[in-house]
Amino acid sequence: MPYILTPLTQEYLEPAVALFIENYKQEQEHSPLLPSRVITEPSWIYNALQSKLAYPGVVILEQNNLLAYMVTDDPFQWKGQQAAIVLEYCHSAIVAKKQELYQRMYMYLAQKWANHHIHLHLIRHFAHDTILQETLYLLGFGAILAERLRDCSTVNEQPTATIRVESDVRKLITLQTEHNRYYPEAPIFVEKPTDKPGVLADLVAHAQQGDVFFVYDEQDEPAAYLIVGESTIGGEGFLLEQTNTAQIKSAYVRPEIRGKGVGTALLQRALAWSHQQGYERVFVEHETANIYGGNFWSRYFDPYLYSSMRYIDATLNTQG
Repeated sequence: MPYILTPLTQEYLEPAVALFIENYKQEQEHSPLLPSRVITEPSWIYNALQSKLAYPGVVILEQNNLLAYMVTDDPFQWKGQQAAIVLEYCHSAIVAKKQELYQRMYMYLAQKWANHHIHLHLIRHFAHDTILQETLYLLGFGAILAERLRDCSTVNEQPTATIRVESDVRKLITLQTEHNRYYPEAPIFVEKPTDKPGVLADLVAHAQQGDVFFVYDEQDEPAAYLIVGESTIGGEGFLLEQTNTAQIKSAYVRPEIRGKGVGTALLQRALAWSHQQGYERVFVEHETANIYGGNFWSRYFDPYLYSSMRYIDATLNTQG
């Protein structure tokens, strides 16, 4: 019997949530630090999916059984283009036919996106789902972000750099500005604010959230920093929200002092703080093209989620 592709509606939400939970459990086997809130509180994912029903979505049925679903989040402007994103809980499929099902769903939704002049397509997906990763790769997607987890135990190295806590965020403006100027360069090519009011506003926002600023000084001036705090609602790490998780929200070490154990010392303090606060795990998100940062985080954290992106030809004359 042929597949039936039809829009995602209310009647398909419960089987869609059940399907996502099964896929989540599979990732949890590879990433045991993932919390169980998804499993113990299915209404959380149900309500989140329900809020997406106004956006383009699709399910695949076979003999009235739901085999797969995918739904878009609110379109947005990014990299100078209209973008559509499928969040980590907004798609799933049975393992046996996963490649074909994702091909069908993407073809269905990609046409709808293109019809609305959306030429930048993003999907967030589990790091150990090798079938889906290969499927997305063959469809033209490439990784842009990684989310990683670790426990709060100390690292094996014994760094000697002296780390302190900074309470006056104004003293970090110069270092934060330098950090933001690093991102537009090769190979990351991501724009960050470098004006003083914008940089200060970002630092103040962290302070207002109760985040902690760990700093390393060279010649009595901040030369490296790391910001850590509770994982926030509405930002990165959706699957970690309200699960007693700490987040490393920003970190930077000046080029001339890299490789001297400063980053490890900052991380060690952040892990000790997280343990003292009673957090169960720590996560960090980074651009996969961030060579220095990505190589550092991959030494100490394990991936559980990737974000992948595909550009399509913006000059195509698609039908609206």
